Amino acid sequence: MRPLSDAGGGSLEWREPQTAERRFELRGGEELFATLAFKSSFGTLATAETASGRWTFKRMGFLNPRVTVRAEGAGGELAVYHPNLWRDGLLSCADGRAYPFRPVNFWASRWAFCSPGGSPLVIFHPGPEKPTLSDLFTSQAMVEVAPSASADPHLPLLVTLGWYLMLLHRDDAGAVAAGAEHT
Repeated sequence: MRPLSDAGGGSLEWREPQTAERRFELRGGEELFATLAFKSSFGTLATAETASGRWTFKRMGFLNPRVTVRAEGAGGELAVYHPNLWRDGLLSCADGRAYPFRPVNFWASRWAFCSPGGSPLVIFHPGPEKPTLSDLFTSQAMVEVAPSASADPHLPLLVTLGWYLMLLHRDDAGAVAAGAEHT
């Protein structure tokens, strides 16, 4: 697995190699930079891996939802993501750094982790760069890393957690749509 610093601002893409397996790979061309795998088909527990480390992500709570980030095998939280009512939120890291996660376009189809000043650090665009017919049945996204983010020590976490949050948003929207059909 290559470090994200080796991506050099190139085009990165989250791909689902096997349809409906809930396992994803972040690739730049044929190079592997990260993975994200859910433990089950229906839960929210997932493991992310980059050259920098392995983390677990888990959505918890109902009235006060949050996503916890832990180093795999460790007990304490490295970071916590708190969503706001309108689906944006804030990632608060144990070292005191905080990163807003918000939509960057009107339709909220593109999302970004931003610097405290508001400039996008990592942007997620749904879909592949060059879609094919088989892409209709998989989850994919393009990832754009701002040059200013390359030195951020949390870049690997932002790239993996952002994709995890995008997948949760998609699943939640699907559940709401399915519920609306039955009313």
